[in-house]
Amino acid sequence: MIPSIAHFVWYGSKLPYLHALAIRSAATHGGFESVRLHHSDPLDGLPHVVSLHDLPNFELVPLDDRALCEEASGPSLADLISQLESPVARSNLVRTALVYRDGGVYLDMDTLTIRPFDEVLTTAPGFLGEEHIVFPGEVVASWDPRVKAKAYLKTTVRDGFRRLPHGYRYFPRIENHLHRAVNGAIMGGVPGHAFFARYLSAMTKVPRARRNKPHALGTHLLQATYKSYDGDDLHAFPPPYFYPLPPEISAHWFRFYRDGVDPMEVLDPKTCCVHWYASVRTKKIVKTVDETELRRVASQQLFAGLATRVLDGELIER
Repeated sequence: MIPSIAHFVWYGSKLPYLHALAIRSAATHGGFESVRLHHSDPLDGLPHVVSLHDLPNFELVPLDDRALCEEASGPSLADLISQLESPVARSNLVRTALVYRDGGVYLDMDTLTIRPFDEVLTTAPGFLGEEHIVFPGEVVASWDPRVKAKAYLKTTVRDGFRRLPHGYRYFPRIENHLHRAVNGAIMGGVPGHAFFARYLSAMTKVPRARRNKPHALGTHLLQATYKSYDGDDLHAFPPPYFYPLPPEISAHWFRFYRDGVDPMEVLDPKTCCVHWYASVRTKKIVKTVDETELRRVASQQLFAGLATRVLDGELIER
């Protein structure tokens, strides 16, 4: 069984409210015995950060990422993280090292946990989650013009559903025409799991010139490692578990609807955690939203409606 530990990783001193909410939701709704925030810098004493310490299962863990990587997989991994420039690239490595060394579940900061992870922790010794996307690694790497043309057509169609009012309601009609591929925003396993050992090893073999490129150590390498892994101890949960709205369509989480919305219609009975994609058209939102704003727009915005239910302690029934 996967240890009942949730890991979050943060580089920087300012932790926005929505990221603190991700931690709070995991602590209150995820059923975890321990929820750990691994942080690189002393955190500013903002009220939403201070209040996390009131949670009985919350732990603040100083992060020495080089020491972590050396302890998890030796000097080659420690040398690799010293070469990485962006916090995103470092996080790709650190999250994997944490799961490999300590076991448990890694969660991105742009998540909202709504149900216990009981099923996830007990299904297999390790897990990943799949999302519906247009450009998995093999499509990005392809030189076949037919593959590229098909991908751009899918992008155009998907963009139409993104722009369409309440487009999230109709997207399921075409979602099976997109690729299903694993994403590292939510993943976990027992300590020393073979898949995460292989993934860490693959990171050290990425050419130095590519290591700081977007997705080089993250999604694309994860997908390639998963495709080549032949173990029977790794389970890939389908999109409804963690990614009920995929990239681009996820913009609907933060769109305003004067006629009102019900976040429950977006979720599947299996959904236990929502990854809402902070990197997709929401960067400005992350810096400004607080609890007051969420409550003000809860009836008009899918994310706010769901977040306020979590804040008010409403566990969604299975």
